[in-house]
Amino acid sequence: MPKYVAFLRAINVGGHTVKMDHLRGLFEALSFSNVETFIASGNVIFDTKSKDQQTLERKIEKHLRETLGYAVTTFDR
Repeated sequence: MPKYVAFLRAINVGGHTVKMDHLRGLFEALSFSNVETFIASGNVIFDTKSKDQQTLERKIEKHLRETLGYAVTTFDR
């Protein structure tokens, strides 16, 4: 199963604050496994069966926008 790192641009700026345990839960809600956050950076490491990087980025961005109420640009590697 591929391991990814999601780099979340500006997730904790402009008056927005997301605790890392909450962010982990948001990724787990997408059925990703082995979800870990990297310090308070907003970067998330996870496993998923998905191999289409662009679809994965759109899925994460949509879920974060719906749950947090603002857009979070996502880059997956």
